[in-house]
Amino acid sequence: MRTICPTRWNILRFNNCLPVMIMDFRQAASRIASILFGLVLLLPFGQIAAQQPPLRMALIPYLSPNILVPLFQPLATHLAKDIGRSVDLYTAPSIRSHVERILKPDFDIIFTAPHMGRLSQLDAGYVPIGSFERPLKGIITVRSDGPIDDVIHLKGRTIAINDRLVLNSILTLQELEKRGINLSDIKVVPAASQNSAILSVIAGDVDAAITVNFALSLIPEEQLRKVRILLQTGDVANMPSTLILAHPLMPTDLQSKLRASLLRFAKTEEGKQFLISSSYSNVVSINPEHVKNLDIYLPELRRLLAIKPGN
Repeated sequence: MRTICPTRWNILRFNNCLPVMIMDFRQAASRIASILFGLVLLLPFGQIAAQQPPLRMALIPYLSPNILVPLFQPLATHLAKDIGRSVDLYTAPSIRSHVERILKPDFDIIFTAPHMGRLSQLDAGYVPIGSFERPLKGIITVRSDGPIDDVIHLKGRTIAINDRLVLNSILTLQELEKRGINLSDIKVVPAASQNSAILSVIAGDVDAAITVNFALSLIPEEQLRKVRILLQTGDVANMPSTLILAHPLMPTDLQSKLRASLLRFAKTEEGKQFLISSSYSNVVSINPEHVKNLDIYLPELRRLLAIKPGN
């Protein structure tokens, strides 16, 4: 028979009450835990996932933000569905600021140019988990009705370049140097993005533009007829054309889930449409040896990063 304790305990009865008090507390705690667990089970999975902070994914700003973010939104949605955690997309006002941010490192996932990804791997510890592949070539476009019909005619001309830090700019400027045209022979005009560089040629604001080859696919057909390719660099073999990397402190199981999700993306209807819209050919696993081949471009990338803007 258990002892019922009054509201005001008598010190002499405390020892008799204590076991009952402990037993009642344990029963109450057990009941509360059961109720809370039941409520969690009633929550939709999406609400549970939403309680975790979103993963932050940085996109290299090779396109205008109004084109870039909607282009990659299907990928963010796919990753979020697979891992049960939302993915927010971020871009940067410039290529330089993008590189500076990913080297801190500030983001959970980054999508970037291959040599910049390799730099973030070596200097910030990011882990490559996949690559969107397509032939990587630099091109020079001029107006179809313009007077420039040979590379040598670029001397003294204005050329729009999205950013000298990007790999296609490095490749194309190196090719021009082989043909006797140095950086001092041309006037570089900064462009906000790859597509805007081509649009500035169409508008007649500059004489030519250095861009990546797939930027042409982002120009409306009626405007595309107004430009032609003056020069195209050769294929870059045995190197990834892009890199997707995970934060160095991301748990390995989450890295594995993201890696598997990326490969599945290409097989979905949304992924297939993304590949068409973005001009990528496939999503592939990382070949570590191919990533190491990017090291030949890092000295030039580091040199350009050391130059203060405006110099």
